[in-house]
Amino acid sequence: MLGARIVSALIAAAIIFATLLWGGTGGIALLVAVASSLAVWELTASMPGLKAGPSRIITLLLGLAVVLAFYRLPLAAVAAVVVWLALIIVILHLILYGLIENTVDSAGQMLLVCMYAVVPLGHAVLLGRLVMGAGWVFFVLAVICLGDVGAYFGGKYLGKHRLAPAISPGKTIEGLFGGIAGSFVGMLIAEALLPGMADLGTLVRATLLLAVLGPVGDLCASALKRRLAIKDFGSIMPGHGGIMDRADSLILAFPALFYFLTLTGRAVPQ
Repeated sequence: MLGARIVSALIAAAIIFATLLWGGTGGIALLVAVASSLAVWELTASMPGLKAGPSRIITLLLGLAVVLAFYRLPLAAVAAVVVWLALIIVILHLILYGLIENTVDSAGQMLLVCMYAVVPLGHAVLLGRLVMGAGWVFFVLAVICLGDVGAYFGGKYLGKHRLAPAISPGKTIEGLFGGIAGSFVGMLIAEALLPGMADLGTLVRATLLLAVLGPVGDLCASALKRRLAIKDFGSIMPGHGGIMDRADSLILAFPALFYFLTLTGRAVPQ
């Protein structure tokens, strides 16, 4: 199991690194479109209101439309995209009222899937549109992934005190601090590979933000899986589960860093 976990992680890392290095913002958008589509497919498979009929396909198409909008529209239009996404979901269910039997359940679950998976992951595209955007996307991935590694080993070898036993019994306070330490290792790697991306104070504050929100995203995914009575969201990544099982820590991270950088004026659009 560990071998399969390492191999699938290395393959994913190679694809992501190549995209960030050579793909530009368009490559990031394409990668997010694929990842978010897989995430939508995984989540809708566990949503009773979206399993049957056209709802699942509509959710997939809406997700792709959101990623395209984040790629093509002005950054100032992000709020409009999110607002109209909710309204369009309601309008579509009115138009297809005779075709979708569980209209309320379908509309609510469609909105949940889009707002939980597609919109947050789509913020990677928005990050990619900033100056040194690919570097900031790499920063998030380095900080979050090394944080996950630190949390794993901290919990495995030092973990004694449960963090949230009702939601995820395996998570420990020691693992949380191990994750924070790992996140700062990720920050140092990003700074070494991309010197001058930002001043040290900005990087430290951004790392602390991600180090806290990453585990929160993980716990949110664990809570959702418990409510859906599933172990993993999918099985596309051997040893890891589905896309959402790997992206759960990124759900809060991409939006948090984007708004931290833009609202504080530490990064501007290209």
